[in-house]
Amino acid sequence: MKNYIFATISLAAALLFTACDQEAPMDTDLYPQTAYIVGAHYRIIDEYLDLSYEQDTVNISVAISGNRSLGSDVKVTLEECPEAIDTYNQREVSARARQYRPLSTDIYQIPSYDVTVRKGEVFHTLPVYVNPSSLHCDSLYMLAFRIAATSMYEATKIDTVALLRMNLVNKYSGQYYMNGVIKNVDNPNDSLVYVMPRQLTATKDGRTVRMFHYDNEWVEGSSNDYRPTSTFMITVNDDNSLTLHTWDKFDLVEGGGTYYPEMKVYDIWYVYRDKGKTWRAEGFLYKERKNNTEQHAINDWMELMRAKKSK
Repeated sequence: MKNYIFATISLAAALLFTACDQEAPMDTDLYPQTAYIVGAHYRIIDEYLDLSYEQDTVNISVAISGNRSLGSDVKVTLEECPEAIDTYNQREVSARARQYRPLSTDIYQIPSYDVTVRKGEVFHTLPVYVNPSSLHCDSLYMLAFRIAATSMYEATKIDTVALLRMNLVNKYSGQYYMNGVIKNVDNPNDSLVYVMPRQLTATKDGRTVRMFHYDNEWVEGSSNDYRPTSTFMITVNDDNSLTLHTWDKFDLVEGGGTYYPEMKVYDIWYVYRDKGKTWRAEGFLYKERKNNTEQHAINDWMELMRAKKSK
């Protein structure tokens, strides 16, 4: 019996000392801590430049991986690598399609390439200030970055380059749908009722977008480029009235309408000439809705507006 009691006590003591020697998982590094650019594993990071602003800001986030919070500050130095844009074009972009180009160095500023992730933080950001007014809506722009040095921990060995793709926007741009009718001015019975998606592209400033007429929108790399012959610009004025101008060769005679900001809808009309005939297009150009409930609401609104006009 004494031997049994002694063995039990010895086992309990051994277990106690073993437990004391074991550290909690969160007190140790379960995997190496490394510095990395957030989003680099996606290859392309979409950034949006608002033409409403003389200068807009995009941010690059740098983080330190690991299961523990940082015990001290870590400084990470980034560098640009424009050659990565050429590599992306060669490997991923069709020779028939538009190629990405680096932003011109005179339209953006980076105050410092150093990013300090503070003690207790997970990440920190590096701002890039861009002047978007000189960018063209039909050109494709990128900036490319990688980690050049760190004060502590190694930089990741995978997904080392972040490609920032610049997209021009304003509050009137985006995916819309044209719910309207096209009529022959000389023969109103010659008409077409249609609902068609339209991508409104921000251009020039914070109030102007470019729209494709009835022709199909241009697909990257396609030989059918309707931009010169079938696009026009819509400017929303201070009183929410619309001013229309041709983009290139689209034979726009006149046009106008009203923008309803609370509904994100253009009530639009325009007259144009095509193949010797004069046509009038009119209808509602509404921003894409998120769900069926919102779609039903905008459908009801359009029907109500049409009923008011018919009186």
